[in-house]
Amino acid sequence: MNIDFNNKKLILLPATITCIISLLLVYKFTFPISWDVYYHIHMANLYMTNGLVFWDYSTVAPQGRLIMYPPLFHLFLATISNITHISLLNITRFLQPVFAFFVIYIISYSSYRLYSIKHGVITGFLGMLSFVTFNRSVICTPATIAIALSMIVCVLFFIGFRDNNKKDILLSAIFLGLICNLHMATSIMTVGVVGLYGLIQLVRKQLNSKYLLIYIIISMIIALPWWLYILINYGLFFNSIAGNPLFIGVYFYKYYGIIPLLFTIIGFYTLYKNKSNKSLFLVVWSLSLILLSQVTYLGVETVSIRILEVASYPLILISGVGFIEVCNYIKNKNMKKLLVILLVIFSVLSVVAYVDSYTPDVLADNDYNTTLIPTEIHMILDPIGTISKPSIISSRFSDATLAHDRYHVISWFVNNSDGSLLVSEDSVMDTIVVSTSNTPVVYGGFTESIPVYVVDPVHIIENHSTKSELSDLGVGYILLKHDTPIPIYAQNIYSNSNYKICIIKDSYRK
Repeated sequence: MNIDFNNKKLILLPATITCIISLLLVYKFTFPISWDVYYHIHMANLYMTNGLVFWDYSTVAPQGRLIMYPPLFHLFLATISNITHISLLNITRFLQPVFAFFVIYIISYSSYRLYSIKHGVITGFLGMLSFVTFNRSVICTPATIAIALSMIVCVLFFIGFRDNNKKDILLSAIFLGLICNLHMATSIMTVGVVGLYGLIQLVRKQLNSKYLLIYIIISMIIALPWWLYILINYGLFFNSIAGNPLFIGVYFYKYYGIIPLLFTIIGFYTLYKNKSNKSLFLVVWSLSLILLSQVTYLGVETVSIRILEVASYPLILISGVGFIEVCNYIKNKNMKKLLVILLVIFSVLSVVAYVDSYTPDVLADNDYNTTLIPTEIHMILDPIGTISKPSIISSRFSDATLAHDRYHVISWFVNNSDGSLLVSEDSVMDTIVVSTSNTPVVYGGFTESIPVYVVDPVHIIENHSTKSELSDLGVGYILLKHDTPIPIYAQNIYSNSNYKICIIKDSYRK
């Protein structure tokens, strides 16, 4: 087996394989696999209907809330839908394999730019093998694009300032500005990484300060207009929601993967031996994010897994360094080839297992209820994942009955909703309902921008509301879990094994 590692087209190989396998998601399911995407479908629909607005009356109803999510991705979806006349729901489905190609290609390309084509190909397959890096690639949300662009920003920042390459510096600045219009948290982490490395290099007098000033200006020109408009006209609001802390050891075992971890450790050792600026850059990039993820243990409110998710990408680049180091250590050519072949086979089979394991939050009647691969095979291909079922904004090996029942609930609202406010006991469902039927809801996703004046749904669900409150709020529907008692002011009009849809009695309406 002779591989021409001078052929740049080779770095397309891991991404192309990932894209083809990810088409299985479109084949199996009518709905996208992530619950997070429904908020973005709602926002794209809002812009399609009303143009570029800054207040959303359908979520946190009836008052509505300030839109604190950058609009670039939603406008992108809306534009595609307008041009193609394809529904937003189907666009997000069809984009899943496209995003898979994009993210894995960016991993390969970043490694190639830092090292070589050989590094790029190998690192792409390692990106397929690690669940956390693959999982993000098939999630059709702005965070996916932002995280991929974050890799490009950091890599081009390093290369551009190392070589005083104006093109790379300019592209890095432009992409950083775009990230700020895609995903706030990723933009903050990206600015932190390039800022920290830039500061270190400034202190070491190894950074062109004139180029750095130009970089900052260009980034700000692209990044700030939308945010400044919000700040000046409404003021910024961000409600930080703390997630559960995730110990770094659990992350490596459950999400990142044992095999990528072994090569990452070897990669760190290789970086230590080399002691180059490139080594410093990769260490600063990866360790700064890992340390940031652990501040939850100091009482700081963060979502550890989402920070570690971003940290996975520099770590997977380092794992590629480790794999190549192992190959260089092996003198027997056949053994080298065998190691590469095993990596490719195991990475491809792992992606097949990952794709097959997803269960969308909504399943249509004709969608697949189970995995195509028997559980015994999943145990062989992905034993840790099959047992522990790690997931990030997506579900794996989940209850198909619940997903089907959700489909029947949203179908009811699509066909019967009169536009009255829905109070839902299931916070996932109110986002899904508002995005599919335009029924206004109490919450509606993106909890970081939910204001303090939001209506507390608990007392309404628990039979503690009043006629005047129900009338003032315009509550028309209550969605309950199946075993929850029905309040005296509501009556059941639809039920299945997981939910009950209730309408407010006429005597409690205006």
